[in-house]
Order: sequence, then C-alpha cells, then structure tokens
Amino acid sequence: MINKILGTVLLIFMLAPNSVATEVDMVIFPAGEFFMGSENGKGRRDEHPRHKVYLDTFFMDKYEVTGKDFEEFLEANPDSHPTITGWHGRKIVPEMVDRPIFGLTWKRCREYCRWKGKRLPTEAEWERAAGGTGNRVYPWGNAEPTSETANFGRCCFINKGLVLNKVGAQESGKTPEGIYDMAGNVAEWVFDWYDKNYYNSGGYNNPRGPENGKNHVIRGGAWNSYSGYLRSAHRYGYDDAKDFYGIGCRCAKSATGGVP
Repeated sequence: MINKILGTVLLIFMLAPNSVATEVDMVIFPAGEFFMGSENGKGRRDEHPRHKVYLDTFFMDKYEVTGKDFEEFLEANPDSHPTITGWHGRKIVPEMVDRPIFGLTWKRCREYCRWKGKRLPTEAEWERAAGGTGNRVYPWGNAEPTSETANFGRCCFINKGLVLNKVGAQESGKTPEGIYDMAGNVAEWVFDWYDKNYYNSGGYNNPRGPENGKNHVIRGGAWNSYSGYLRSAHRYGYDDAKDFYGIGCRCAKSATGGVP
C-alpha cells in the first residue's frame, strides 16, 4: 500500500506541467488579481482608467535576452540573421555576450521566444511583474530612478552596445520577486497591439490587447529614455517592423503550456 501511494505521488510530480524546478532563470507569478494602469491624476491618458485584471499563473524571464542567447538562436536557425551591430559574422562580439540584445523587431522577438518554447509576455503580465500587486511606481519600489537602480537618461550613442549594462548588474533595481532590468537598459516588446483607449474596454480575464492595430506595445524604457518611461504603468506603441537601437525583449511562459 505504501509503495502504491509513493508511486502515485511520484507520477503526479512527473506529470505536473512546468514545475518551478524546470523553469531555469524564470520567476513564477501565481494566479490572481491586480490593478492595472494609473489612478486618476497620475500617469498618462492611455494608462486610464485603472482597472482590475485577473491573470492565470505564468512565468517571466529574470533577464532580458542577451547577445549570447541570440547567438545560440542563430546557430539553430541558419536562415535568420544577426542584429544591427555587435557581431563578427554570426558570432556576438565578446563585449556583448552578457549585454541585452537590441535591434530586434517585434516579430523577431516573438520568433526567438517561440524557439525557446516560450512566448512574449502580454502587456498585463509585464505590468504585473514590474509593478506587483501593490502597484509599485517602478519595478524596485516607489523611489525615483537613479544610476544605481536603472540604466537610463544616457545620450546619445549606443557605442556598439557598450552603453548598455550587463543583464542583472543592477541588483538594487530588480523587482522584489527577482526580475532584473524591467526599467532601463533596453525597452521590451510585449505581445499586445497598442491602443491608447484600450483600457476603457479591455477585458478582465487574461487580457491580450486589441484584435489588431498599427503598432505593438513597448514597456520599460531604455538606456536613452527619460525617467518617466521607466514607470511600471507607462505604455507606448512603436512601429514593430523597425529594428530600433533601444528595443529588446524578454520571454514569458504560461504555467499550463502553449505558445501563442
């Protein structure tokens, strides 16, 4: 009888989808509600109205996608090509190995995450990870950004990527849950189409943004952004066909599997 019970427990453990132990360098966010957007009188118009959202359990990468990460993608995908700078052929230069990759269109970020068996985070998931259930103004808390918490406000050249910090270098800027560089360094594509009025009609249960649009949403601000772009609730859209010098990506994963 004891052996039978132990065998059943072991089988359940083996079949448990996406257990925490299998998600290396990811943070799990349990299912639940949080308030998305900004209170009246705060933030920008497209952050209003503040509204309650429910999310299923999901995982988020601790780090932005690095040069080394994308080099591995290129090795496995010979028809894909390097980004706009920082390469010797198809090999990332040593200085960019641990720095975030940049110059990726929305589509290429989606392709990379799919190759990893993951996906782009939804806008709601990104804000939940950055702001928490207590609506932190910034990923680390409510204190104004400094050079210790984020890489931002730099001008004016990316200097072959060397203006970027190595991922995870700014310990004081990580979220309480352990995610790094959600503000500054490079801004990040998310899954959703951008609509400045979406919060007026956005859904409650696992919202995924409008059905279509012109631009996709970018979150988090970059090395050359003003401090306001670093707020957890700040949102804006950008031409997702362009390989901008300040945009990279971070991947997410549903606890129940599936790669949209």
